[in-house]
Amino acid sequence: MRTSTEHGVELDRISARITELSAEKARIDAELAASTEELRKVFETKMMDHFWPGRPGPHRTNLADTTTATEIACLLRISERTAHRLVQYSALLVNYHPRTLTALRDGTISWPHATTLLHEYLGLPHHAAARLEEALLPIAADTTVSRLSYRARQLRTQLHPEALEERARTAAQGRRVDFEPADDAMAWLHVHLPATDAAAIDARLTSTARALQAPTERRTLPRLRTDILTDLLLGEPERQDGIPGPDSGPVAPDGYPVRAHINVTVPVLTLLGVDDAPADLEGYGPIPADLARRLAAHAPSFTRLLTHPETGAVLSVGRTTYTVPADLKKWLRVRDRTCRHPGCSVPAARCELDHTTPWSRGGPTSHDNLAHLCRKHHMLKSEGLWHYDQPAPGTLVATSPAGRTYACDLEPPPF
Repeated sequence: MRTSTEHGVELDRISARITELSAEKARIDAELAASTEELRKVFETKMMDHFWPGRPGPHRTNLADTTTATEIACLLRISERTAHRLVQYSALLVNYHPRTLTALRDGTISWPHATTLLHEYLGLPHHAAARLEEALLPIAADTTVSRLSYRARQLRTQLHPEALEERARTAAQGRRVDFEPADDAMAWLHVHLPATDAAAIDARLTSTARALQAPTERRTLPRLRTDILTDLLLGEPERQDGIPGPDSGPVAPDGYPVRAHINVTVPVLTLLGVDDAPADLEGYGPIPADLARRLAAHAPSFTRLLTHPETGAVLSVGRTTYTVPADLKKWLRVRDRTCRHPGCSVPAARCELDHTTPWSRGGPTSHDNLAHLCRKHHMLKSEGLWHYDQPAPGTLVATSPAGRTYACDLEPPPF
């Protein structure tokens, strides 16, 4: 049995190793940032000069950022949003805030600390950003990210030459709602809006939920808050018992309140109640069979997706027309499900149908020469940066600006 002294030595060893690994991770993150910016500069100079020698500077920079992000996303198998943030942070660290980059490389701060600092530097004149950097680096080396963020907001307000009221009005133009899939038929809904509105909404949800709490109420406060928000947005009136929404989810007087247009692909045997295979919610994935049947029961109409020539689907119109027929569009939307660029998860409903071999070069309007690309990746193809081939129907091979190839196979069927 070990003595307390031996336990102390072991704990010291483990603690030292964790600290050492954390510093090494910070150094690697710093080198990754430096290499990312190096790649961006190559795209901005050599490749942009080759493709568009006459384009103005800002356009070249923006296109170089986007091109680098698409390349990094495939290399690291991360989302393009994450890759784009890495490109932006890397450019700021290398070109404008080398002191912060040095602190990261030395292991004094972590990558989350560095990105928090960069977020606070943004929008400040160079001299004010330098003062903020000087004030915050010692704090960052000795505190958590959340405390650093709080201190940074205070200092930034003091140093910013523009009044907070003006900045708040400008920032409010960027308000948005984002959808993020989660596991087990759940999802997150993120809302970016003015802090006063967010605080007021949060307070109202809490007060309304507390008013509904009673000895017979089985739902917890977080679940009540969620049900209230769901019922308000989906337009359900308060029911006779005064409680908006049941424990199993929002239900309207007609049984189900979802009135926004959504696409759910349901196996026919599931629809008939013979099987319980999950359905597929477009842009998300599998949802339970009983939920799909409840949605179908209140659907105003059905669209039969014809997926085989024997069933009557138009899978090709050859060279007779550039326009894609409606039933072929529906078939391709179900087949592709998302943008077909490697790693892109933009739902097919928000994408554009692209002729893999362009119509102008003899490409037919057929299922084996059509694929969904989101606007960004469609633009990158049109600009000649990314190239696509379709060796088999629905299977795309993407070639990056750096010459790397990525096979983009179809997702397996949802059921």
